[in-house]
Amino acid sequence: MDGVKEWFNSIPPVSRYMFAIFLGIPVLAAMHLISFNYLYLDFTFTFKHFHLWRLITAPCIISSLGPMFLFNLIFFYQYTTRLESLNYAGKSDDYLFCIIFISICNIIFGLIFEYYFLGTMTIMSLIYIYSRMNPTGTSNFYGFFSFKTIYLPWVFLVAHFLQTGHPPYSDFLAIVSGHIFFYLTDIYPRANGVPALIKTPKFITNIFNKGDRNPNNVRRDPRTGRPIQEGGYNWGQGHALG
Repeated sequence: MDGVKEWFNSIPPVSRYMFAIFLGIPVLAAMHLISFNYLYLDFTFTFKHFHLWRLITAPCIISSLGPMFLFNLIFFYQYTTRLESLNYAGKSDDYLFCIIFISICNIIFGLIFEYYFLGTMTIMSLIYIYSRMNPTGTSNFYGFFSFKTIYLPWVFLVAHFLQTGHPPYSDFLAIVSGHIFFYLTDIYPRANGVPALIKTPKFITNIFNKGDRNPNNVRRDPRTGRPIQEGGYNWGQGHALG
């Protein structure tokens, strides 16, 4: 148990709690302690019956326990921890805002197109953002073939289509959500030499304001103490897919 506790505590903070929620919901449902009926996204229940918690739970539900849940949970763990430890090192507040923003976009798509469980959309959005922040890296699909990380979400999209036989509309919409965030925080600002069009709200930053910033408000990597350059990303290395 000490090893499991040590491993869990080693996960970056936002990824740690997100992983616990992604895993905890179906486990509690399997134990009949909670019901998916009170957690999925539904316009009538959410806004007419004021089940506002569904806006929080729906983006965290992958599926009930099973092989596909396990695969998706592994993918979520891989890419959320890589994003938070590499590209958002020392900036967990910005990473939490990223997740909140893409979740809002996915919720809007979910309400329009009647998607009830948005966990896989959350994962796909994060995979897309990871691919854009680490475009020159190399990934491989279970060791079968290698490709540039920039193509990672499209490989997932094709794989899901071959696996289910159905057009992966929700995956594509999740990519759109990820692209909206990346466009507003990276593409447009870089192209026009302006600050990001959306910024992490102060109240989110205050949650993590426990020494990650010095009195001059310069972010530092908690592992090295060195200032983090705000104008770009840590591009990271290539990683295997799966």
